[in-house]
Amino acid sequence: MPLISRFPEVVIPQVSLTDYIFKSLYQHYNRIAIVDAPTAREITFGEIANTTVKCASALARRGLKKGDIVATCASNSPEYVIVLLAAAACGATITTCNPMYTEHEIKHQFQHSEPKMAFVIPGAYESVKNVAAVVPSLEKIYTIGKIAGVESFDDLISNDNGSAFPRNVQIDPCEDILFLPYSSGTTGLPKGVMLTHHNFISCITMCKINPGFNSDSIYSVLPLFHIYGLLVAFVALDQGLKHVLDVRFNLENWFQCIEKYKVTRFSSVPPMLLAIAKSPLLEKYDLSSLLTISSGAAPLPREVASILASKLNCPVSQGWGLTECVPITMANLQITPYNSVGSVCANTKIKVIDIETGAELGAYKNGELCVKGPQIMKGYFKNPTATTRTIDSDGWLHTGDIGYYDDNEMIFIIDRLKELIKYKGFQVAPAELEEVLVAHPKIADAAVVGIPDFQAGELAKAYVVPKDPSLTKDEIHKFIAGQLSKYKHLYGGIEFRDYIAKSATGKILRRVLREEAKKSKL
Repeated sequence: MPLISRFPEVVIPQVSLTDYIFKSLYQHYNRIAIVDAPTAREITFGEIANTTVKCASALARRGLKKGDIVATCASNSPEYVIVLLAAAACGATITTCNPMYTEHEIKHQFQHSEPKMAFVIPGAYESVKNVAAVVPSLEKIYTIGKIAGVESFDDLISNDNGSAFPRNVQIDPCEDILFLPYSSGTTGLPKGVMLTHHNFISCITMCKINPGFNSDSIYSVLPLFHIYGLLVAFVALDQGLKHVLDVRFNLENWFQCIEKYKVTRFSSVPPMLLAIAKSPLLEKYDLSSLLTISSGAAPLPREVASILASKLNCPVSQGWGLTECVPITMANLQITPYNSVGSVCANTKIKVIDIETGAELGAYKNGELCVKGPQIMKGYFKNPTATTRTIDSDGWLHTGDIGYYDDNEMIFIIDRLKELIKYKGFQVAPAELEEVLVAHPKIADAAVVGIPDFQAGELAKAYVVPKDPSLTKDEIHKFIAGQLSKYKHLYGGIEFRDYIAKSATGKILRRVLREEAKKSKL
């Protein structure tokens, strides 16, 4: 039998995200909603509501309507959150993009998603402007920040009184797509993950009864273009929390913010916690306000969790999920071991199946984890084949992760079938790196796998078959640097080969390469 949540089932409101969040905005109207950590600027829930009305009104006047797609290519800021709410109020779908992406990467996402408008930081403007030349759907680019001669977010809201706010947009919460983040899923190139209003609201609602989410203030540097950061931001709005929102993780800045704002909860990824655990600053600052620390996006070493829990006298837990699950699937209890990702969250079912036969397995048996619940994506955008491969006819999402559960129904993740590499919480798709590598005129073939690394989680390593004997590793590193973001670089190294091991059907035998890489490190 599948594992069923020990938490009571929650009622998920059948409304749009805007209607759902606006109730909280007005309920907590005069309280501080977001602290912009880099500037110490404070924004109330009421100011978010009023500015969202103005922004949505301005976008509606400029032709944004239900079914259109708005792209974001920006770093964390209160304005980013408002843009998301305003676009959703118009009935648009939002596709979130990493502002550090290269032009090549942005082009792939925009050509596939076909946005009508884009909101970008100044640093990404030129790249997005160049991409617009080959993406006919992209009619307008706005900046979050100032560039001379370019209409900005501030220009939008200062020139609008909110009277055109779209009040009668008919949203079907279970069908209409709210967010379209891109994920590699279980295999291949990044794909658009169709998350409905219902998917997203279900996770926000589930968090209300998850003990790990109980707090009154939260610090997060998780990027809003990532599903983890996106959910944390809206959970904070829904629960009336003061959200100390930062742009990038800096150790001393983190300590200062926790002490200054008396933060009670910290949402993180493992590399952040490793840096904190090793820092001598632990003895310098008052961190007694912290009540809970949560980690996600990559495995958290048990020893790191144990050290921090002891030094901070604060529970440290890790979660597990996928972009395809918004990403919540688990909840942590007081009895959850450090190396477990918790037990099944509300309204959700989990089962473990045999990799070969598909038969359901019992306790302590390793198999693929499958998930069913209201948070499961609608499917992959414009890719019914990949959708069918991932969600079976009974509605179970096959995660590609290998794990088991114990007698207490605690889930443990031990490996994964999927090819995805997790570097410091970021997704690195081997297929994307391979596509770039084989485009090099001196490379005949290439394969990329992830190798374990204590600090980063995994590092991408390439096996390359040279076409030209003059090819050097330095040449390859420089080529990758010109095409892909830094977190996708080959930090695990490059190894030259005469051939790449493949199956009879031509699939790269990644598992064999990973095992070879592990042995070479011993």
